[in-house]
Amino acid sequence: MHKQIVRLLAVFLTATLVATACGGSSGDETAPATTAAAADDATDNEPDDDAASPSASTEPPLEDENQITSEGEGMNGLDLDPVAGGEITFALVNDGTGFSTTDAIAPGSIRVITSMNDSIAGLNDRGEWIPNLAESITPNDDFTEWIITMREGLLFADGEPVDGEAVRANIQAFKDGSVTGFAFTAVESIDVVDDLSVKVTMNTPWGAFPFQLVGQPGWMVSPSTIGQNDTFMGTGPFMLESWVPGDSVRVVRNPNYWRADEGLPYLDAITFKFLPDQTVRRQALEAGDIEGYISPGDSDIVDFLEDDNVNVWLGEAGANEYLYLLNTTKAPFDDIRVRRALAHATDRDFLIENFRSGLTTPANGPINPSSKWWVDTDYPEYDLEAAKALVDEYEAEVGPIEFEISIEPSPATEEVLDVAISFWQEAGMDASAKLIGGGQSAATAIADDFQAFSWFQFGSPDPDGVFTFMHSSSGFLNWSNLQNDKIDEGLRIGRENVDEATRKEGYALFQEGLTEALPFIWIDHLNGIEGAAVMPRLHGIGANAPLVNGDRSLGMTNGSFFSWEQVWLEP
Repeated sequence: MHKQIVRLLAVFLTATLVATACGGSSGDETAPATTAAAADDATDNEPDDDAASPSASTEPPLEDENQITSEGEGMNGLDLDPVAGGEITFALVNDGTGFSTTDAIAPGSIRVITSMNDSIAGLNDRGEWIPNLAESITPNDDFTEWIITMREGLLFADGEPVDGEAVRANIQAFKDGSVTGFAFTAVESIDVVDDLSVKVTMNTPWGAFPFQLVGQPGWMVSPSTIGQNDTFMGTGPFMLESWVPGDSVRVVRNPNYWRADEGLPYLDAITFKFLPDQTVRRQALEAGDIEGYISPGDSDIVDFLEDDNVNVWLGEAGANEYLYLLNTTKAPFDDIRVRRALAHATDRDFLIENFRSGLTTPANGPINPSSKWWVDTDYPEYDLEAAKALVDEYEAEVGPIEFEISIEPSPATEEVLDVAISFWQEAGMDASAKLIGGGQSAATAIADDFQAFSWFQFGSPDPDGVFTFMHSSSGFLNWSNLQNDKIDEGLRIGRENVDEATRKEGYALFQEGLTEALPFIWIDHLNGIEGAAVMPRLHGIGANAPLVNGDRSLGMTNGSFFSWEQVWLEP
């Protein structure tokens, strides 16, 4: 039986989440820390014909002998007849901190939410947004107003209607959220138009707005549960039955699922088991205690290439980035010389070869080199002597360079950081690790209680997805606190224009500004290691399953996020 590794080459991937950066690892949680702007990380393209949006501009999937197509075994069971029924246990790294859609949501929580949630918009395998829960999403001529019209007859899991007022209440609560609101500073108002429609009015043109509705702003929950952290009454294929923090979550079939007439979902229930240790997750799979798990380490992936008893599914065309986030308002990183010294002292190739088995590629920013938006900037290469010279210059004027790198507990990522610290010490800097609580990265960053951070985030094919985290107007979600005119101007041009050439100019300016200012020390794009390992009889994981309009879905997104309604278990 042909198996081996299946690489999802569906044009760039989307991080559908909000403000949830975390310190994972190549073998632990590598979570997107995207905000509301999250789904913006799909490529700039045209929507459904009913919505006169920017013209399509996504590149087609890359050709590869393992590329998923619409036929054959590569579809992970979509060429077979799905079998309804059954339950599975699926391992996650952690459970996050709860389910409120108006707050920062940790990656573990989001992975559970994906089973209980469908969004206003979806993404097809060309990276284009399409109406999903919505019947249409239509802009005015200058993209300062968008009309969202929902499908008739939609119900939340508790039986309440998904109507115009419910949509307004959800989007308004997101805008009003103390954390999430920063992602919607461009939104002026949300008003009910009729029973099924709302109008979202902007204070600036926003051509990529529908991509937001794939992510957290587009997650609709029953109005009585908005802002509640211990429940989630959504529109997805499953609904919450129980949650034991730190142990497991069980979800069961949603009796009001809007695609039930298609026979969806196939499974009766899913138990998400939280197993923080990569080795324990692998042992549980091999013992048959679970049907699959996320975040296989690089060693797992290499081993499973030769193992017909395990399928590995990876999102290859786009991914999160691993980086070190610097607080540019705190010493010593308020000085560009120290930031540049850190970049020169970091041997990215060594880290990739020794901790990723050579499966990833070096990063010089949040945009993947395979993206049409990427430009080659003069990012500092590994140069120990250049780093030492900058350290000597700074210390002669200011004094010794001392700093701590905050990191969540994770053996694999801590090991990477230990080696990086040895690089920086060799250059003359006194660096050390500072352990914080699991799932506390976002809260610590928001509180500005750090000098530097071990960080996973971005993976945004449409660069508007990083606006919230890098523009000066973004408050505490501007993680590095950097105020930079070139970065701001580039992001503004990209957001306010729909012409692709103009947007490219803006994002080139943005990337140049990032390299000049260095608020982040980039390590790698996590292509090739973010994914899931599953038993061969578990089908539909990462597959390009049919969307409601007949298009194929994007499949697995960066950070190994995927939909659950078309996952099924072969008897």
